[in-house]
Order: sequence, then C-alpha cells, then structure tokens
Amino acid sequence: RIRNRRGGAGAPVPAMASTHRPPLHICAALTAVCVAIALHRPAVAAARPPSRSFADFESFWPLYVQQHSLTTTKLLHGVGTTLVVLSIAVRLGAASSLRVGLGLVSGICLSLLGADATASCSSGLPEAAVMVSLIVGAVRLYSGLPPSQTAAHLACGYVLPWAARCSASSATAGRPSNFTLPRSSQVAHFFVERNRPFAGRRPLAASGVSSGAPGEWCTRPATFSHPTFSLIGDFALLGSLLTGRLPLNATSPAG
Repeated sequence: RIRNRRGGAGAPVPAMASTHRPPLHICAALTAVCVAIALHRPAVAAARPPSRSFADFESFWPLYVQQHSLTTTKLLHGVGTTLVVLSIAVRLGAASSLRVGLGLVSGICLSLLGADATASCSSGLPEAAVMVSLIVGAVRLYSGLPPSQTAAHLACGYVLPWAARCSASSATAGRPSNFTLPRSSQVAHFFVERNRPFAGRRPLAASGVSSGAPGEWCTRPATFSHPTFSLIGDFALLGSLLTGRLPLNATSPAG
C-alpha cells in the first residue's frame, strides 16, 4: 500500500506485469512465428550420446509410449495433465488461460531449438534448464503470470506421473519396471517395487525401445534425457487418449 501526501493509506499498487501485457492478437502472432520456426528448424548434425539419440519427436514417440505402457500410468499421466490445465483455467479465467496456453506453446517451440543446441550434452539437465526458462519467460510475457506460479504448475504436472510410475510398477508383480526412478526416488523404487535397480538386468537396447524381455531395464527415464520431447509427449498422450487413437493397454503407437 502507498501513502498520499496527507499520510493516509492509498490504494494498493497494481501489478505492473498485468498492465504491460501485449494485445492478445500479438501473442497469437508471436506463437504462430514460434511454431513456424520449430517446424522449419534445420537438422542438427551434432554427435549425440547414446542416451540422447532422438533428434525429433516422431522417433521419440514410440519410446514414450513404451515407457507408459501400463493402463494406470496412462490414466494418471492424463489426469495429472488435465488437472494442471483445469487449475489454470479455473484460477485465471478463460482470457488469461488462453494467454498462458499461447505462452506454453511458444516456450515449447523455442525449447526445441534449445534441445538441438544442447544435443551433444551427456545429460538432459541443460536442455531442461533452457526449456523451463523459455516457458516461464514466454508465459510471463504473454500473461504476466509470476515465474514462481508457472514453475509451480509445471512441477505439479509431474506429481501424479511419478506416482503412476511407482504404483504401476508395484501392480505388475514379476514384471520389471519400464525404467528406473532418479536417484532421489530410489528409496520409493526399492520399497514399492521391492527390487534393486540395475541388479542383474540388461541395459536398454541401442534403439532406445525395450523389447519387453524379462530382465530388460531402461536405465534412464525419458524425462531426464529428452525433457522437451517428454513434455510434448504428455500432451500428445492426453490427446491420443481423448480421441481414442491410443488404447489404454497399448504398448506401442500402433496399439
């Protein structure tokens, strides 16, 4: 609150971000430009590590579906993505939610350029940092939503998916998990699945797609090797489930 010249309390200072938002049609035009750049970006001939070998989403999609082959995993991923979208829509309203959506699309499209630029990195962390920065920045520019809230919504979208990976693993007795959890979740992995990661199991095939043979193990979830493709996959999975293009029991894009 501010004080006037007489020392009294004045009206609260309005949020400056909301008064400097570009018009909606400008946001839509910028989003169209970002989509065009993403679709026509040149191929990058960088030496990619084996764990980060996918150069486009089309080749990555079969791995994503294989790593989300269980019905419970698909359902909780879909519910998690839907809850994030609904929470934004209910909290911000239709007009602001549209701006957030445009910012998300713009940020993801620009993140594909970041994925190409960091293709030679052995870890997906640099790509993830670029992705989060671009998404948060685009959403901030279009809608005025504070970066902390955008980051919180992105983080919440991963809570149910991680729960899905744990519960789906424990629900399939005798069947190995599609991948290991990150180091911070190894305790949950041990107690939920009641097995030891990396113990007596073969590494993932060079193609990146598991054959489903007993004992086969994917040593790294796609979220940490291809974060941008993985985020796109979350929305692609939800759309495929809603349109019926991907059955709940599918283990590959072909069903």
